[in-house]
Amino acid sequence: MVETASGADLVEEIVDRKSVVAFDSRPIEDSKIEALIEAARWAPSSGNGQPWRITLVRDGDTRDDLNEAMNPGNRVWAKNAPLVVVFATDVPNPERPNHGAKLMLDVGFAGQNMMLEATHLGLQTHGIGGWDEGKVKAALNIPEGNAVCFLLMIGYSGDVKDLPEDVRLKETRDRVRNDVGDNFFDGTFGSSWNG
Repeated sequence: MVETASGADLVEEIVDRKSVVAFDSRPIEDSKIEALIEAARWAPSSGNGQPWRITLVRDGDTRDDLNEAMNPGNRVWAKNAPLVVVFATDVPNPERPNHGAKLMLDVGFAGQNMMLEATHLGLQTHGIGGWDEGKVKAALNIPEGNAVCFLLMIGYSGDVKDLPEDVRLKETRDRVRNDVGDNFFDGTFGSSWNG
């Protein structure tokens, strides 16, 4: 349990969110998918640009094509998730300072909102960065001038015993985080935060 100053539950949900690999293939209710969309929709963005382009895929040929576009290590477990969410945005304009960073930050906010709402709804998530860009774009008819940022698998918890042994280890390992002083600094870079 995480102790918070206000006793708010959100920090607990943040800690509970885990990148799982054991998904149950049962469909997600439409009302929950609508809640996921609303959570991403209300993410903050630079200048309120809302640069995310989010495609939700449940089944059919498009889903099969997306599965084939994933790296083999992801394909093994991701095929069981009933929902794949593909986050895309504009290709960054190199003439605009920090344009690419702003786009990725904004899309990341939308993705994080969606993951936290999924956790709140009793769903599990796993974002992946291993895919063939051309195949994902072809599967979804993503036009030129757009870039895929990441894929997010969403679904209910599955049975770990249904996974191959090497993948099962990913699901059952302990989650750890660095000490606060390793990543958080006080006043200057490298000066560990002491609270």
